[in-house]
Amino acid sequence: MVARDSSKSPEVALPRIAALFLVVFDRKVGCVMNSRLEKRSTDGRGLGLVELDGVVEYKSLPSGLHNCDEDLVYFVHEQYSGISAFANRPADESERNAHFAAVGVLVKPSGRLGRSWLHAQRLRHLVDNIVDDINDTDVLQEYWEQNRIAVEDEQDVGDGEPSTDHHPSNQRKQRALSDAAGLHSRNPTLSHHHPAMSLAQHLDTFGPLIFPLQRAALLKKRILVMSPAPVHTACNLVYNLSVLSNIPPSVADMLQDRGALYPLRPLFNIGIHDIDYLSQLASDAKPQNSWIACTTDDILETKSKLYDVLVELPSRDAVVTGVKQWPHIRTSTGEDIKATQRDLRRYYALKRELNRVQHSRRALQNEREAEEAIEDDDTDNENAPLVPSRQDQRSEQDQYVQLEGEAKLAEPSSWASIAYTSFLWWASAGEKDALLDDEACQDARLLDDLPLPAPSRQSWRSGRKRSSGQEDSDGDDERLQSVAVTLVAYAHRLTTLVMSTLADIVQVTEAERRDGDESTITIHSEDLRRMGLDEWSQSDGEFVKEMAALYFGRDGVQTVGRTVDLCGLKIC
Repeated sequence: MVARDSSKSPEVALPRIAALFLVVFDRKVGCVMNSRLEKRSTDGRGLGLVELDGVVEYKSLPSGLHNCDEDLVYFVHEQYSGISAFANRPADESERNAHFAAVGVLVKPSGRLGRSWLHAQRLRHLVDNIVDDINDTDVLQEYWEQNRIAVEDEQDVGDGEPSTDHHPSNQRKQRALSDAAGLHSRNPTLSHHHPAMSLAQHLDTFGPLIFPLQRAALLKKRILVMSPAPVHTACNLVYNLSVLSNIPPSVADMLQDRGALYPLRPLFNIGIHDIDYLSQLASDAKPQNSWIACTTDDILETKSKLYDVLVELPSRDAVVTGVKQWPHIRTSTGEDIKATQRDLRRYYALKRELNRVQHSRRALQNEREAEEAIEDDDTDNENAPLVPSRQDQRSEQDQYVQLEGEAKLAEPSSWASIAYTSFLWWASAGEKDALLDDEACQDARLLDDLPLPAPSRQSWRSGRKRSSGQEDSDGDDERLQSVAVTLVAYAHRLTTLVMSTLADIVQVTEAERRDGDESTITIHSEDLRRMGLDEWSQSDGEFVKEMAALYFGRDGVQTVGRTVDLCGLKIC
């Protein structure tokens, strides 16, 4: 029997479902809808019935899942958010040696996914029970009756276009602002399956590439993520990038073009059946039509007019070989997108802080286990580490190790930057570069007071009352949640740095224009440094120009780089 969650917590309470479906793989015709339950009124009349056949099967079962044991797939269908749990179980040869099935639900839209992830664990349990006997649908009926949407709530959903298009001036913009601040709480509570819990994994997957990817999202680029199956991680990436690209409420009022507040639309898993829809969005190049999605269908990669940025995630084979493979990011015209040298230094600073806190957590856990061994007088317990492990002792050194394949991730240092820093070293008789000192201080301010506290002794001791497995799971969730909150806050601080600096420059230029001076906006190298960008990178210069056009309506922005003059002669 499926238990109904009675908790009233906003994060724990299950969202009501508008439809529940079961998709199975028929060896003769492929994926077919085996069973579905949809919202209906008490007198049997349909209330805006959701069209499922011919659509949901392909959204919930992306290409390549037959090679996977299980998966969680997020998608968008009409005005609903969807989630499906997939299972693959062995079968006899007459059934092609496998049973494939997916159980999914559609929920009312709120935020980016309608909190559909709260159904994830229960859907996995349902599909595990039904994959070997698809005719036993009693558990589906029971789950539907327990969680179906109430008739009186139907009017809130509406018909026709997705809710992301209803009242755009106050719905999608407001959602962008609320989601930007939603993970900044000092005491956030995220469920185990919340997409943000994978942010730590994304940081390790992308390394410093996470920064140019966030900048592309800020510019409302159409981003297509090519992913091998399973797609759960890619779907989480879609969610997280859309959150990282939001404009923090603290700087929203500075913008001169309020239309740019539309959030990047997360479409999650898409396939070849969505090409027509993507073509419609491409025909009207407005910020509100920007999107981010993931797919396993290679044919979408060839449709370069439908997207602006392509992200290719490493294959699963790369993980098996043990050789670190980085994602490949490029534009629709084939130009590689790399991190700047500034991104690289920023990434190392961020990882040092995260590793420092993680090291503190390990040390506190070791101390707790040692105290427990003494309190319990358990002299036979040789597992309690009385001193830090070698791994813990090396953690401080390990965090400074250069990234594998770093040269492929970042733009090479320009000759101008090399000449300038060499000149500074010569002119200052080898003293430490003052510019790098300023940069380090800026990174420290971005990291200052981030909500990443180490657990208290009290929280560790309270865990003794639970099983060790539950305690370890809770500890992992606490760590992942802390990292998620930190990374979202950090990304929004970076956005605020760029936006506030740009707003100041625009304001000064407007004042000069009123005084009759030249009104062209000029961005100097010092301005780029104030924004936390790379003054030597051409890509960062182009980024600022596009930001000024998108958010402040100012075209024709000029960037002026740093130069080195020696005795009146320009060296570089």
